[in-house]
Parts: sequence; structure tokens; C-alpha cells
Amino acid sequence: MAQEKLFPERQRCRKCAQKLGGPGVPVYQGLYCTPRCAGMAELVLDAANAPRECKTERGGRWEFKRRYRSEIEIPGKLREDPSTSWYACQHCGHLHIGHSRIDLATETHRVLGDRAALADFLVKSRGNATHKQVAELAKIRPIRLKELEDPTSEKVDLSAFFAVLAVYRIKLAAVLREDRSRRPPR
Repeated sequence: MAQEKLFPERQRCRKCAQKLGGPGVPVYQGLYCTPRCAGMAELVLDAANAPRECKTERGGRWEFKRRYRSEIEIPGKLREDPSTSWYACQHCGHLHIGHSRIDLATETHRVLGDRAALADFLVKSRGNATHKQVAELAKIRPIRLKELEDPTSEKVDLSAFFAVLAVYRIKLAAVLREDRSRRPPR
């Protein structure tokens, strides 16, 4: 099955055939001219009431995240940075930038739920440094760092992992959640 053309390659709405795009005109899911054509609910107009995936907190108040109609509209600097990720928002039908680099001055902790999140965290912690530069400081082989950053890699060297964390000046912690139903009686 052929992959469907998306905006800006696609010039007409998939549902009603209206013209897509134009300066500042939204394009939903890369295919549609309106939320109605895309089969989406009407958009929330107040950022405070929008879903979390569509808003960010700046200066103590909620604001909408920057909306991109296609990957081409994402600034090249962000697209080429391996630590940057973007995702399709289910609320507004546009692309948003996820976390790019980790700001150690403001971020104090992060909960990682799976191997992919850990790999993403390591890539973002590395920043602009090369695998070779980090491996030299950690006194490991560069391939070990690449294995840690690949969520599909079956081989993981825990000694290399802790050496890399030491280079990044990151301490590993566990979040223990108390399950009140299993608590022994007093």
C-alpha cells in the first residue's frame, strides 16, 4: 500500500477537496483543511483547558505549543539535532516539538518508564558531544554507548551505563510508590 501524500506535497483536502495551506492557514493531520474534515472535535481555545500534549508551561502559565503543519516547517536546526523529537498532537492535528536537550540547570529529575525513554534520555544528555568523546571520558568503547542509546539493542553493559551516568553527572534514583492495599496491618 502506497503511503499517502501529506502537506505541502498534498495541495487539496482529502475530504472536501478545498485548497490546503496558505500563509498561516492550519492544515490538520497533513491531510485536512478543517477539524471537521479531519473528524476531530473543535479545538479548545484556552490553553489552560487544552490537553497536556498541546500546551506547555512558561512563566507560571499555560501556553499552546508551537504548531507545525509538516516536518519541513520544523526549523532545520531542530530537525537535524538527534536529541530533538516531534510528535503528532491528537488534539490539534499538528506537529509539536517534544523535549529537545535536557536543561540540567532547571530539570532536577525525570521518571523513565521503559527502555525507549531511557535511550532517549541518554541521547539528550549527550547533547552535541560525539559517541567517541563521551566514551573516552567514560573509559568505555563507543559501541557500548551506542548500544545504550539504542532501545532495540539486546546487549546492555551495566558497567558502561554507570560510567556514562558518571560522565553526565547524573545519579540514578528509584521512585518507590507505596501500595496501600499491600501494606501490612498495624
